[in-house]
Amino acid sequence: MNVTKCSACGSENRQDARFCDACGAKIEPEAETSELKLAPMPAEDEGSIAPTNEDESLVDSMFGPEAGGLEPTGEPEPSADAMEPEGESSPDLADVEDEGPAEATEPEEELPAPLPKAGYLVFPDNTEQPIPPSQWLIGRTDLAKYLPDPKQANEISRGHLTVFQEGDRFFVEDGTTMVQRKASTNKTWLVRGSSRILVTGTGRTELQHDDEIDVAELVTLQFVVR
Repeated sequence: MNVTKCSACGSENRQDARFCDACGAKIEPEAETSELKLAPMPAEDEGSIAPTNEDESLVDSMFGPEAGGLEPTGEPEPSADAMEPEGESSPDLADVEDEGPAEATEPEEELPAPLPKAGYLVFPDNTEQPIPPSQWLIGRTDLAKYLPDPKQANEISRGHLTVFQEGDRFFVEDGTTMVQRKASTNKTWLVRGSSRILVTGTGRTELQHDDEIDVAELVTLQFVVR
């Protein structure tokens, strides 16, 4: 007599029995080869059946890149506050590294203040005398040695003219000093190019480079600026 063993408790039952007489478990028919045994299947009410490989591939296709879904990266999405505004971007680290350290700027050298202009009188023997800031009175004693006839010295006044400097400007004045207000006897002129300007009686006259001072029409002094 053929018997069927219960897969749950191992009791022998008749061949066509559907339930075990000992434990009441459902008896599954054995395969034709008694040596091969199938793994027991869980009851229908024990839980849902695990998905097959085909089901897993279906799920992957539903949520994969091709289906337009987003794959979870494990990183939280940045909040709206952390997002950068449009039109602004953070500097690239590579660009910052390429720039290298900022070069230290050297302080600009201060240029020396320009020296004030110096004015000179050139005498007939080509000697030069600088014009001082204070008044320089020039007269007979200074110019007599340049006269061809010594008797003409009396035609030049003792204090014939005054030259002086104020800032960068130079002036000539006939016969007037801080202690004397008397015009020269034979006058003083200023020759500038083709012009001849009378200095006597006109107050002080500003000198320009290459002007000539005519003293009593006897001695000529030249004014230069360097």
